[in-house]
Amino acid sequence: MLPLSSKPSRHILLVDDDAVLRNLLGLILTKEGYTVSHASNGQQAISLHRSRPCDLFITELTLGGRGSFETIMELRRQPAPVKFIATARRGWMPPDFCLRMARHLGAHDVLAKPFPAEELIAVVRRALQ
Repeated sequence: MLPLSSKPSRHILLVDDDAVLRNLLGLILTKEGYTVSHASNGQQAISLHRSRPCDLFITELTLGGRGSFETIMELRRQPAPVKFIATARRGWMPPDFCLRMARHLGAHDVLAKPFPAEELIAVVRRALQ
């Protein structure tokens, strides 16, 4: 039995094709008390969410393969739409354009890479309130 002060951990799904960054973000969020799952692409993210729904997902917007925009739209069509935070790095699309598109798709917040751990934690806390 859990003590009365304990709350169930919120589940965050990290979607990024950069394994090093994904693992680093996962460590930061785990240290803050969140349960974290990892996906390297959109298809993995959708499969993971179907098997274990998340409270929030954080996705890189310049993913290869099944694009992040398609993944966002799929996860937002679920019976209980999931909040999400978008990140963008310099790539084939300018980050500002990606972040504006994410806002249009309903992103709770957006982060331009690189961003400090403190900013990530603050954005996640706001999203999960």
